[in-house]
Amino acid sequence: MSVGGAGIPRLQELSYIETAALAVARGDSFGQIRVAMVEQAERIARKGDNDGSFNGAKWAALRADHRRYVHNTVDVLKELMRLGWVERHVLPSSPRSAYAHAQVVFELTPQGRAWTDLVAHDTRVGYNVLFGELLNKHPQFEGFLRVVGARPDSDSDQLSIPLLRWDGTSRRNGQEFRRAFIAHLVDCLRQGGLGWSAEPTAAAAAIDEYVSTAVQRAENRISRWKAHHQADREKALQSAGPQTGSTAKAPPPLTRRRIVSFCEEAAVRLAFTAAGCPMDYISHELLRHWSSFMGLTNYSYYAPGPPALRLWATGTVAGKGADATFRRSVGPAVCRSVLAALPRICHEETMRMATPTDYLAIWRIRAAVCWQLRISDAEFDAALLAAHRGRVEGLPYQIHMDGASGTRTPGSTGPLVSPTLSGPRVFHIMRLEEADAGVAPL
Repeated sequence: MSVGGAGIPRLQELSYIETAALAVARGDSFGQIRVAMVEQAERIARKGDNDGSFNGAKWAALRADHRRYVHNTVDVLKELMRLGWVERHVLPSSPRSAYAHAQVVFELTPQGRAWTDLVAHDTRVGYNVLFGELLNKHPQFEGFLRVVGARPDSDSDQLSIPLLRWDGTSRRNGQEFRRAFIAHLVDCLRQGGLGWSAEPTAAAAAIDEYVSTAVQRAENRISRWKAHHQADREKALQSAGPQTGSTAKAPPPLTRRRIVSFCEEAAVRLAFTAAGCPMDYISHELLRHWSSFMGLTNYSYYAPGPPALRLWATGTVAGKGADATFRRSVGPAVCRSVLAALPRICHEETMRMATPTDYLAIWRIRAAVCWQLRISDAEFDAALLAAHRGRVEGLPYQIHMDGASGTRTPGSTGPLVSPTLSGPRVFHIMRLEEADAGVAPL
């Protein structure tokens, strides 16, 4: 398998690079590195388990199956070779051939040895170095940061991509939804303030072409599978054999959710292309996750305003490679800003609700605060927990939080999690209550 190219590696977590590099430093084989990757993914899943759904048996099965996580392992080793931290070596071309490479070991370069020593000694500095090197190797990554406002030469501190929700009543079918989606996006383009611009007629045509092609491709895939499935059944009937049908996995159905996803993919592709950094949807997802992990950007589908995916800078990185320098919006001043903004934003959220209530969904307040202050989710959560624990003096209000969940928490966000000695405590809703008289304002 080639180890060339400059495409964004399909790695959901930057920590996989650390995991693989340290495994190479230990002298682990390809098979052992694969297991280390599974174990790191398991740790991430366990850490993110807020509802008791973690399934240890699933991860044990993944560790035992030598065909699983092969693509992830190949991708991370290719990236380490691209960075110049692991000596180049042939890698499996598919999960089926992984068994032939199971005992292969790899060698760190001097630069790779220096980085593994650094990240083992100082994780924060090690990841800053990694980030700088990724910028050096991937122009698309640098472009992403520039577009969303995290580079010194950025023209805007945010990128907004208009979206539309399918409520199930006003649009009867996919064609009607697509037309409404395009009309909404064109209207937002004409209003401006998105951090990018495009000629409305051309934008509408680009969205329509992308979604039409995606829908047609999905319909063709379903039709082909049905034809093969029926042919296999007829063949089995003629041979008087068991009627098992096609062994190929059925493609996913063309649901409303998939059509909405196609529209989002088209809008993301259009926005980044118009902003001067063309990229596919998956690359954008990976880059927004990496840069959020590094405290440089944030995103939300639920910030106040017309429906949109909003991405914004929470810091900046200047330079790249060994010369990269970072500035992040963190610390006591950000905490004070969050707590000062809370009463106003909670009031605004209450006014937006069809049925006002004392308790508000934390994830909605988080989206509004982080968007308006251009900060990360982690800084909001830290500020809220500090106030809730009574560690902030002079607040004109008290914060009450509860684990009850009156509304569904979207998959793209999450509840507020407070680490305790007995395990994580999960909060879904909050309310503010006026503090006792005589308390000086924040």
